[in-house]
Amino acid sequence: MMLCRSLGILVSLAMTASSFGLGAGAAEPATGDSGGKTPLGSPGEKAQVSLFGVKAEGSKFVYVLDRSGSTEGKVLAAAKAEILASIEKIDDVHQFQLVVYNERPKAFNPAGPNGQLAFGTDANRTAVKKFLGTIEADGGTDHEAALSLAVRMRPDVIFLLTDGDKPLLSAGQLARVDRIGPGITIHAIQFGEGPQRGGAGWMGKLAHQSGGEYRYVDTTKLEAESK
Repeated sequence: MMLCRSLGILVSLAMTASSFGLGAGAAEPATGDSGGKTPLGSPGEKAQVSLFGVKAEGSKFVYVLDRSGSTEGKVLAAAKAEILASIEKIDDVHQFQLVVYNERPKAFNPAGPNGQLAFGTDANRTAVKKFLGTIEADGGTDHEAALSLAVRMRPDVIFLLTDGDKPLLSAGQLARVDRIGPGITIHAIQFGEGPQRGGAGWMGKLAHQSGGEYRYVDTTKLEAESK
């Protein structure tokens, strides 16, 4: 009698479980993949970007653009176009910032305080294009202030775009940038008219000390200014 009653209870429980869809395999999590495709913009992946042929890989990028009076015309126009093309490769799980400078640096500020990195969304790319459209060449140059601002943002990679005009950075200033930005790769892109004369100077040293690349761009080979 006791055995029959126990069997009856077990059968009743099994029927109840079946009615709620709790089959034997229901507790097993799904193990299948999504058709073998890896979603674009996975947080574990690094973005790959380039600027005037200099390639870089990372999750956070800062573009530092000299907008002093000496960059007026096709130099500034070409630099803007390259930056816009470069950030197209940064997706919405990676981040970027833009610092433009003459005597004073100014950070792109889509939301929040200056220095907050922006994700690579379509909205932020549109905002960058609008921001760059307001930037004109004017004034003098303070390379160190702009680099210091960029370094404080703690990116993986910094791209510096400038003609390298005076004041040149001293050995002490280069050492200070290196000291406050350990682990940050700085690529230096210098604009000049005609074939390069002499060495890479302070910009070459800046790139070398951080493991970055120096690139000279002959402005006579740039396309005519376009807006």
